Amino acid sequence: MSSRQLKDEYDAEEAEAIAAALDLTLDELNQIEYTINEIANDDGLVYAYGVEIKEGAPQYILDKLAPLPRRGNLVLIHVRGYAHDADQEEIEIEMARTTVYKVKLYNIATDEVVISRRMATYDGAAKMGGWPVEGTGHIIDLARPIRESAAFGPD
Repeated sequence: MSSRQLKDEYDAEEAEAIAAALDLTLDELNQIEYTINEIANDDGLVYAYGVEIKEGAPQYILDKLAPLPRRGNLVLIHVRGYAHDADQEEIEIEMARTTVYKVKLYNIATDEVVISRRMATYDGAAKMGGWPVEGTGHIIDLARPIRESAAFGPD
């Protein structure tokens, strides 16, 4: 497959994803002129896309877009697999996992350092008034229920 064919295939998939996000058919999408805009926070993290519909779109298509959420003149959409979405998906995957550690706590009653029965992230350990035990980290998947997490093993 040539690079031109790959680009054409990618463009077709992108158009299908945009049409689906706008609840339009491909024919309807092809009748309008539009641009895709990234909506990002101050750190540059893209959290949404907005479609700007150019003048001259048929009224029945504008009517179909009317109930969709908006931000100013942009119709907000979430498009999985859009050209710039690969970085976003990687960030979402990283955000869906975290590392927890055994935590050392100072027990004022016994004047000893003890290991908590709970595990925590670095921030969680600090909130508990303790510190993580290096080398005890377990990566857990935040999208899965705790009982299913590989860090805790079977019951």
